[in-house]
Amino acid sequence: MDWNALKIFLTIAESGSLTAAARKLKISQPTLSRKLTNLEESLDSQLFQRLPRGLVLTEAGESIMHSVQQMGDQVLDVEKKLTGQNLRLEGNVLLTTTEYIGNFWIPEQMRGFRKLYPGISVKLQVDMQVVNLVRREADIAVRLGRPEQPDLIAKKLGSFFSYLAASKSYLEKYGTPKGPEDLKDHYAVGYNQDTVQNTATQRLYSYFHRENILFSSNSLNTTYEAINKGLGIGMMPDLAVERYPDVQYLFMDKHHMELEVWLVTHADIQHNARIRALFDYLADSLSRRLKKDNNPVRPTTIA
Repeated sequence: MDWNALKIFLTIAESGSLTAAARKLKISQPTLSRKLTNLEESLDSQLFQRLPRGLVLTEAGESIMHSVQQMGDQVLDVEKKLTGQNLRLEGNVLLTTTEYIGNFWIPEQMRGFRKLYPGISVKLQVDMQVVNLVRREADIAVRLGRPEQPDLIAKKLGSFFSYLAASKSYLEKYGTPKGPEDLKDHYAVGYNQDTVQNTATQRLYSYFHRENILFSSNSLNTTYEAINKGLGIGMMPDLAVERYPDVQYLFMDKHHMELEVWLVTHADIQHNARIRALFDYLADSLSRRLKKDNNPVRPTTIA
């Protein structure tokens, strides 16, 4: 039996839908559907029941689920052991992180890293979704928030704050709110609830009238651009002030959200030379970058 075919079955079962599984496997949904059909035909069994809310394992699917999971764990063990034995400072390292850090900070660190390690190729994946390091979906992750998965090596790099903010042009046109209670009279730049699940942020946005949230995006950088262009008030990190000097932060003394930045890798591969090299380099360079921006020069703020 082809393990790649069984891996597709396992990913669909864990994701619950073809759409989510296709996104995770980075293939199109029609291609994934065709591969699933081919697998079911080769086994002469229907593995999933197609329902409006997603896919549910049939009795045949449930009967092989545990065995396929065990096979997947064994494959991962082999990969991790082989990776951990690799002592060469060459090859690929897959790094994942969120927007802004991935779009701006990581590229500016790579010139120095390339001079030190010309044989290591860094593959950067920018994604707001948390990838599974245990299943080797990445080698290293720069995450917002302390990791909760076991068997991970994690180092806190620092933290930053996010506040409600607006462009000077917006405030000149619509006025400056004196407190959260004034937000009901203002337009908001919304956020994607799948990627921003902070109670403090949700509480601040509850002050806006829903009909006044006329723009939102699943991209943080697009959200910051919308705020900068005067579309409304929205959340923006203080570290972004270097790129948006005309943005004014609001209620900084009383209403803010602190986010910790963590560098994470899997315990079984911490001794891999190329992964360790990038981990140590980012631990040093990003820590210094966060300290540099810990007290940035900010525009005049409204408390």
